[in-house]
Amino acid sequence: MKICPICKSQRIDSYIEVNQWQINICLNCDVLYTELQNNKRKKLKDFYDNGYIAAYKSREKELKNRFKQYLKIIEKYKNGGKLLDIGCGLGYFVSVAEQSKNCNWRAIGVELNNNLILSADKNTQDKIINGKLAKLPFANDTFNCISCFDVLEHDIYLLRNLLEIKRVLKKDGILVIQAPNYKSFMALFTGSHWDWWAPPDHVLHFSFAFLINYLERHDFMIINKFTYERSKDFLSNIKGRMSGNYFLKAAFFLIKPILLLIERVGWLCNFGALSFIVARKN
Repeated sequence: MKICPICKSQRIDSYIEVNQWQINICLNCDVLYTELQNNKRKKLKDFYDNGYIAAYKSREKELKNRFKQYLKIIEKYKNGGKLLDIGCGLGYFVSVAEQSKNCNWRAIGVELNNNLILSADKNTQDKIINGKLAKLPFANDTFNCISCFDVLEHDIYLLRNLLEIKRVLKKDGILVIQAPNYKSFMALFTGSHWDWWAPPDHVLHFSFAFLINYLERHDFMIINKFTYERSKDFLSNIKGRMSGNYFLKAAFFLIKPILLLIERVGWLCNFGALSFIVARKN
């Protein structure tokens, strides 16, 4: 019997198959989840150990520039204080926050994978703790801001993780979440080729509306929200989907301006591939 990991409903249907991984939809809460297999842990270990670190480091400049933009948004609502970045990877956002010219942040990160911590810059390593989101090693009401970029989709226990975040976040503190939006134009146009299905690494798949409603139901007030993606990602996903059709592949550069216009319309209608939400703890 199939049961939704979020709402425990048994109203489950098949949604899509990606690289032989079955992704189901809960007809009650609209969340998708990947059916996990016994070799999931081994595959994740191979992914992080062999490919992830090198790919992450190759994008250091790009990621730090993006994190600077995220920090500008955060600093509209908080003027510094204690900041926790969950799933911080190599600690790029921790480094960016510490170097803020506008606010005084005392930033630290939590990272599950010790190989990532050991690969971080020496000046950042001492600001990263090896730990799990399920049991954060901090007292109640510790942080003014918690960031959680591309993390929640990696673990099936959404409620447990959100309650743990809420526990260590101060009253009136802000939570910043980014997660893939399966109801995006990019996912719609590319089907099983969408990069951010990413099974078995991604086990939960959210819509923009679901994340907003879920946060509000658990005593958070939404203070900023939007969807977006890098145009480079949007175009590469569309181009990859066209690769099996010679005519479409040849026509790609002709329709590229139209695709970019569709992308911008998607952002306005909250159909971007990444959900970005800033929420205040009530």
